[in-house]
Amino acid sequence: MIETFIFLITAIIGFVTLALLLRSYRSNPFCNFFLIIIIGVISYRFFVHGTYYLGLQSILKPVTGSYSIFYLVLIPCFYLYYKYLTIQVKSFSFKDLKHLIFIVFLFLINSIETLDNTVIFHFGPMTNFFFVAIFILFYLIITFKLLIKKIWFRKNLLLNTEHFNLIKNWTIYFSIINALCALSLLASIYKEFNNGISVSGKSLAIFGLLFWVFIFFKILISPEILYGLPILNSTLLKFNGPLIEEKVPVLVQNNNWVFETNTTKSDQDQRLQENIRANIESYSKEVDLLSKEKLIFRNPKMSQSDVAEKLGVPTSHIVYLFKYHSKISFSEYRTNARIQDAILMIKENFLNTETLESLAYKSGFASYNPFYIAFKKVTTYSPQEYLKRKNT
Repeated sequence: MIETFIFLITAIIGFVTLALLLRSYRSNPFCNFFLIIIIGVISYRFFVHGTYYLGLQSILKPVTGSYSIFYLVLIPCFYLYYKYLTIQVKSFSFKDLKHLIFIVFLFLINSIETLDNTVIFHFGPMTNFFFVAIFILFYLIITFKLLIKKIWFRKNLLLNTEHFNLIKNWTIYFSIINALCALSLLASIYKEFNNGISVSGKSLAIFGLLFWVFIFFKILISPEILYGLPILNSTLLKFNGPLIEEKVPVLVQNNNWVFETNTTKSDQDQRLQENIRANIESYSKEVDLLSKEKLIFRNPKMSQSDVAEKLGVPTSHIVYLFKYHSKISFSEYRTNARIQDAILMIKENFLNTETLESLAYKSGFASYNPFYIAFKKVTTYSPQEYLKRKNT
């Protein structure tokens, strides 16, 4: 009875959390879309279980057996939530539907009675447990790999460190709870299969209830974690006050080049220095000319060797130039040049007839996402925010 009552209380807290999520949905639609699915399904399941066994209603019955397999949809939803936490997309990708294939397959082979005596079920219910365990462990692994690469050990921070750490700490907390819930679910399913009872995944539900209470309260206490990395800065500015100057930034790198340097060089670079010392200043001016007037970085494949070819000098000269006489790397210089080009096109009313995606391609980016990230890194504003400030 106490456990059933806890089901109901947890469901109510979950619905309150869901209401907060729906209010913040547009802050990062696809990130929060999957979190809404997760919390909505969990809260609904807890609510049905609690109200049914407390005798408060008899219409909605807890799902068991083969239909409970569809609850496995939560597993890929966790992965997709983390994926879209770090990027901002404008439309649903039908490729994400591939995550449902295994769940549908598992449901079908459990629904067709003629399969009961086939080789695939030679070992009975334990075959199902094996499939589910592999499915859950697979998503745990790829989720941790995604978080390690995109958030936990990310070095090129594109946001205020405080805000980045907020998301980092949340994903660590949430993923640990996810892993504990997954292990609890596997233990429940194994126990149910082993005892020959109808599968529901709730035989060890008390642990899952405690885990989800922690998650719900974490979101309610710190709702700012609902805002994904791409727009977290601009959202928190509404609460914390301005962290940057309220003006359109000037991006021209007038003082990028350093003509005198005492940096220790290898023997090879030392010998190269003797040959090109007198040409460093002219090289820098010619690179700036190619960048700002010839717009060579509109070519998405433009490399240091391509720049050297256009100047008619060895590639090693350009590599040396950026290694010892530039305050930023070649990659950063190229990115800045493309964003400067994009801003000039905006000022020339390029967007009156074209889209931001077209602007990204025109300025040399392979797609809109890297353009968005680079624009925000260089200007501290998203393209949309920049346009609003430009027009005010």
